[in-house]
Amino acid sequence: MQTPVSNDEVQKFSEHCVYIRSLWTLMMRIWRDSNEDERNLMEGISLSFFTDVGQALSEMMIIAACRITDAASSGGHENFTVELFANNFKSDTEIYKKLDALHQRMKKLRIKILPARNKLGAHADRDVIRKGKVLGQASFQEWEDFWWALKDFVRIIIEKTTGKPFGIDAAGLFGDAEMLIKALGQSQHFETLLNGSDKSVADACLKVAMPQG
Repeated sequence: MQTPVSNDEVQKFSEHCVYIRSLWTLMMRIWRDSNEDERNLMEGISLSFFTDVGQALSEMMIIAACRITDAASSGGHENFTVELFANNFKSDTEIYKKLDALHQRMKKLRIKILPARNKLGAHADRDVIRKGKVLGQASFQEWEDFWWALKDFVRIIIEKTTGKPFGIDAAGLFGDAEMLIKALGQSQHFETLLNGSDKSVADACLKVAMPQG
């Protein structure tokens, strides 16, 4: 028999969903939706840093999506997952039916990416690595459907718990990504002026970068 979830647990789960959604939004803006000039800028600053971070975030997203869609219980332990919160409602109620339908939508992505989590994320499968197998491929459309289902799921359980609207899209994320790319561009421009042929401009840059105390 599942222990009923508390309002505090609902809040913590919702905050976690905001967190992983935020990482996805940031990742999409920088690695998928950047234009050619922005990608050239990132490569010019560091040839491998942004590629490595993008790869790490991709692996993290696969693990995160699989973790919250794991079974509500396994090995005698309860898991902090979508199923746990859906099962908090009686199976013959309308709210459970809505939550379960959203859960089933999320499972479609899970089925595709679970082999990557199991063989490369949670473990380093020797055979998969040796053969260079590609696992966990899913389209951006399938990922977006997962996020839409998760957003509706969290909105429903929060409204049922607090009576207030709630969304997992954190405000300001696009702005943060834009500020990062803008700062990278300004840094590159600064380096160009600092190393340029105009000594007066270079001296002015040095004064800005290293003001005398």
